[in-house]
This record gives sequence, C-alpha cells and structure tokens, in this order.
Amino acid sequence: MTAIVGVLNRHAVAIAADSAVTLGNTHKVVNSGNKIFMLSKYHPVAIMTYSNAAFMGVPWDIIIKQYRKKLKEKSFATIDGYLKDFIDYLHDNIDKYCSVKIQHEYFKLLLSLSIEQLYRDAANNKRRTPSPEMLKEAFKILLKKMASNKVCEQFEKYPIKKFIEYIKNDLADVFNGDPILSDVLKTDRQLVEELAFKLVVSAIPTAIYSGLVFVGYGEDEIYPTLLPVIISTVIDNRIRYFIDDAKVHRISENGCNAAVVPFAQTDVVQTIMKGFHPGFQQIAARVVSGSMANLRNVIVNTLRGSNPMLAEAVSRIDMKPIVQKAYQDLGATMFDIYTKNLLETLTSLDKEDMANMAESFVALTSLIRRMSPREETVGGPVDVAVISKGDGFIWIKRKHYFDPKYNNHFFENYYND
Repeated sequence: MTAIVGVLNRHAVAIAADSAVTLGNTHKVVNSGNKIFMLSKYHPVAIMTYSNAAFMGVPWDIIIKQYRKKLKEKSFATIDGYLKDFIDYLHDNIDKYCSVKIQHEYFKLLLSLSIEQLYRDAANNKRRTPSPEMLKEAFKILLKKMASNKVCEQFEKYPIKKFIEYIKNDLADVFNGDPILSDVLKTDRQLVEELAFKLVVSAIPTAIYSGLVFVGYGEDEIYPTLLPVIISTVIDNRIRYFIDDAKVHRISENGCNAAVVPFAQTDVVQTIMKGFHPGFQQIAARVVSGSMANLRNVIVNTLRGSNPMLAEAVSRIDMKPIVQKAYQDLGATMFDIYTKNLLETLTSLDKEDMANMAESFVALTSLIRRMSPREETVGGPVDVAVISKGDGFIWIKRKHYFDPKYNNHFFENYYND
C-alpha cells in the first residue's frame, strides 16, 4: 500500500511519498519503494505512482525512465500534453511491454477477480452458496449500474463484436472451473459477454490498477497542475485508462488557489483537512437516521389516539432526504469553519513550508499505521520534492539504494543519456 500527497498553491507544488511496498499477494512489507520520479530531466514535471507498482508485470520505474530517455528535452504546453505523449509512448511500445499472451492472461485475471467479488456478495446477501439464477441477477444489477459510466478513451469506438471474438476462449478458462459459473456461461453467454465488455470499457477502478499522478508545469502554465490517471490492463492492444476527474487540480488566478490532494491511503489527510475521520461520515449518517426515525415514531405514537389519519401520514414520511440534507449541511459547515481556514493559510505558504506539510501528512499516516494492530502498509523513509516554475524539480529528501559518494559517475553521466 501507499500514501502519497500533493500540496499546491500559486508558488509551487510539494509532493511526498512513503517507501512501503507490499510484496505480491503476501503480507510482507518492505520499505524500499520509489514512488516519485522526474518525468523530464529538463522541465518542471514529475510523476507519482501508487497501488500496483507495475504495468502488465513491468515495473513502472523502468517504463518511466525509458520514456524520459525518449523524451529528452522535448516539452509540452500543458501537463495534459505530457500525459497524452506518455500514453502514446505506451501504446507504441505495447509489444515491448506486454505480449498478446500476457494481455489475455491479465484479462482473465481481471474478469475472475471481478466475478469472484460478485460471487462473494451474492453468497453473503443470501447466506448460502448462490445459485446460477442469483449470480445472473447480480450480473444484471451490475450491468445496470454501469450503464451510464464514462467509457475509457481507447475503447470509445471499440465494437462489442470484436471484443467477443477476442475473448471467446478466455471466458471458458474463467468460468468452467466452477460448476455454478459454468452453468451461467452455458445458459446465458450473452449476459456474461456484455458484463465482461462493460467491465473492460467502463472508466471505473478495477481489482488490478495503477495510479499515475502527473504533476508540475507545462510551458504555457504559470501555476501548477495535478493530473491523476487510473491505468490497468491492455486489451486487444488498447490501454485501459481514464483520468480521475474528481482529483484533478489546476491552480489558477481566478479559480483554485490551493489544494491538498492525497492518494491511496487518504484517511489521515482527510481527517486533518476536514476535521473528522472519513469513517465518521457513515457513523453520523446512521446516528442521524436512527434519531430521526425514533422522533417520527414518538410523534406517530402521540398522535395515534387523537388523530389516527395524521399519525398515518407522519408514519409515511421518507426520512432519507432529511438525513441527506443534514449530512450535507454538516459537511458545508465543517468546510466553512475548518477546511477553508487551512486552505487560506496554505495559499501563502512558501516552498519550504509546503514541503514540510507534505512530508508531515505522509509521516502522520505512517505513525497511525504503526500504532494499528495490522501490517504497516505505510512506512519507511519519506521522499519529498518541490516543483516550481522558476527552479524546476528540486529534491528535498530522497533515499538512494547506493551511497552517492561512491558513485560520482552516476551524477556525472545523468544528463548524457
């Protein structure tokens, strides 16, 4: 797991990341991962990574450094231009990073993990092994939920017929290992094909994905931009990726002046910025909902003897909109009296204080994880960098797997490749 954060204002952007990496499907955590990379040696732009540390099995640091070598001194007007060029580079080098066989293997893994989750959900809801009919119903519900989802860019014109032809042998590999799933595939193959297609083309996170955060300045940008992307598998030589619109931040003169944007394990940063833990939202919703229901019952019981018709009308009042409005008012009030003041302070911070803030967010997350009884999924040295329009990319803290004093050649040759 990971904790990374970007702290932005008009002066600069400070970024920080921990070093914890979970090895494979184990619970073993090592504190040697690198999650911040200069995307260009010559221009003020960087990339941060979280979640899966590899793309189709290839470590991201290899891909990023190969791209940087190809990029050289080339620059783009905006951060969006760097993102597009990076995706184009991946697409042009699909054969280098993942064969057709690997693409099929990852599709089967993606589908099996998604079906496994549906299987568990159906079993838990019914408290017994789900029947084929129950699974079909779960498939239909998920399809309905995804009906209005945005489509990943490289799949916008991808016909379902071509997809079905591409995965026709993969479905049997995924479904035939279980008698119930096999029955579903045999009796309603079209439903399975539609679900698989929607899972692939929809711009939603899946069980396998990497987060890439492009951050810094394009040539025409005087204020920093933070542009996060979710990227997962390659299907039929098409890259499944989409921009995480909810976390895009562009500092501007007339718009956003400052922002704190966490990724991966975000609860500690959200607690500091919002004034309450994200889990408190659900607790507050349950408590308010229960209190409103109790109040309605008291009123109904009081009116039942004197005015049965009014009591019946009160008992039919839907409390959900009232609870939702109360929750919205709570969030708005906390923003006005708490978050707004923090962001106004952040607006005027200089580069050094921004770096300290970014590092502190990650360090506090690490401390909370260390105090919990579970594995420490955030930890190790905190890498910190500041990117500004004038000074470019500056490391504030950085770990090395080697001792710099013994490797002068590394620094001497850094700009020669």
